[in-house]
Amino acid sequence: MAIKFTVKQIKDKLGTLKAERSTWESHWQEIADYMFPRKNQVTSITTSGEKKSINVLDNTGMYSLELLAGQLHGLLTNPNALWFELTTGILGIDQLDDVRVWLQKTARDIHTVLNNSNFQTEVHELYMDECGFGTAAMYIEEDEASNVRFSTKFIGEWFIDEDAQGRVNQIYRCWKWKAPQIVEEFGIENVPKKVKDSFEKGQDDKFELICAIYPYSLLGTVKGAYTYAKQTILPELNHELQHEGYREFPYVVPRWSKGTGETYGRSPAMTALPEVKTLNKMTEIVIVGAQKVIDPALMIPDEGFVMPIITKPGGFNYYRSGSNDTIKPIFNDARIDFGFEVMKEKRTRIREAFFVDQLMLQQGPQMTATEVLQRTEEKMRLLGPMLGRQQSEFLSPLIDRVFAIMLRRGLIDKQLIPQALRGRKIDVKYSSLIAKAQRLSDAQNILRTMEAVTPFINLDPKTAQNFDGDAAVRAIAEIFGFPQQIIRTTRAVGQLREAEAEAQRAVLEQQNQAQQMQQMQQMQPMMQQMQEAQQPGT
Repeated sequence: MAIKFTVKQIKDKLGTLKAERSTWESHWQEIADYMFPRKNQVTSITTSGEKKSINVLDNTGMYSLELLAGQLHGLLTNPNALWFELTTGILGIDQLDDVRVWLQKTARDIHTVLNNSNFQTEVHELYMDECGFGTAAMYIEEDEASNVRFSTKFIGEWFIDEDAQGRVNQIYRCWKWKAPQIVEEFGIENVPKKVKDSFEKGQDDKFELICAIYPYSLLGTVKGAYTYAKQTILPELNHELQHEGYREFPYVVPRWSKGTGETYGRSPAMTALPEVKTLNKMTEIVIVGAQKVIDPALMIPDEGFVMPIITKPGGFNYYRSGSNDTIKPIFNDARIDFGFEVMKEKRTRIREAFFVDQLMLQQGPQMTATEVLQRTEEKMRLLGPMLGRQQSEFLSPLIDRVFAIMLRRGLIDKQLIPQALRGRKIDVKYSSLIAKAQRLSDAQNILRTMEAVTPFINLDPKTAQNFDGDAAVRAIAEIFGFPQQIIRTTRAVGQLREAEAEAQRAVLEQQNQAQQMQQMQQMQPMMQQMQEAQQPGT
């Protein structure tokens, strides 16, 4: 069996993917033109440094897109808070003391590695692409300096395909590099003669490259421990530059939402695009109308005034004596305010399409901290469907890939892994602000239940035996993300309670001894009298 694709097979596959994606490109180009000008090179070609937003007359769409991406960055992958947890999926194992501490420590180690890399800068670009184009792609690779390096790729460069379960398992990237870049990346011994000659002559010729990443299962074979293949070719020269393998799929390709039978995702920007285009056109019309009102066309009586007519402030206009005619504007009843009212309504719809109201607290009457928390929780729950796709297509594969890299680089000590975790798969659980808001209802249910049964416990304290207080405390602490290293282990709690019980037994023993001594002291006179009475001659 073949262990890799031929150059021709890669070129043919890319051609098929390009044909399948062609219907999306005009849509993406429109979105970029009106809401993402700095990336408006999907189907058009612009010059470096060229003005890109010259045709945008209203920036509501641009602002709303940036706001949504920024809010998701803070809510889903906040660099200042741990936004994920590790779990085995089995509650009994997760609650073991050594497992519980190790899972949280490892999660914090992964979070530290992410923050020490370029993840926070690249993930913002990923959110921008996902909210704008509906689909984004981030490359995750090992790095000597920061252990992990991330790179969000421009949507115009890559093409994707899915497996039978609808998961992205193939990505073909097509771009151009100069000869020095190709030589630096792949080595001069691996490049063809044409590229080598261009490099040695110092020319600026650009060459097209194709990087194909696909599962070895498509070939009906495997390559050692590697699951995915990576091939980089120069299609114009029919030359392969590189062939290597990956243990995990090196890309995360999240999609905002996906239609049935579609490979690429749909975005809030697609929902808002009709309103954005209408608002842009209305802005143009209202500007023209305002110009007519402020500087209207004039009606001037024939031969009644001496030309030219002076319209600047302080200007003098001369007319013939005896003439009663005056200069009048042609239009003096234009309703520009109506145009502004309609534009305001369009802006509101655009903001709604980008969940601005759901993600930001609006100005209103003063609220208590509890009311603010409840409203925030309600708004976070509205993003639940989006959160589910983010977890399966972005968060889980991201953490899996970073965890595997850290394990291979020795950043996670295999010797310290608890015995209960050996041979088990570790999954990722979302603990971002959105996820916590959705899980907070579990804690509220516990608290409401305890509040409701308190009167019955007061009537009969034995009813409290129906509840496991220790389990309730640990469950609430987990929901709120309480640091596990601060919580005592079950063994430590047992030892502490045993020590308290022992101390109580010692106190009771002392009290019993003191009571016995007191009783003996009280009985001593009576015993003495009895002894005297028993003596002869008394």
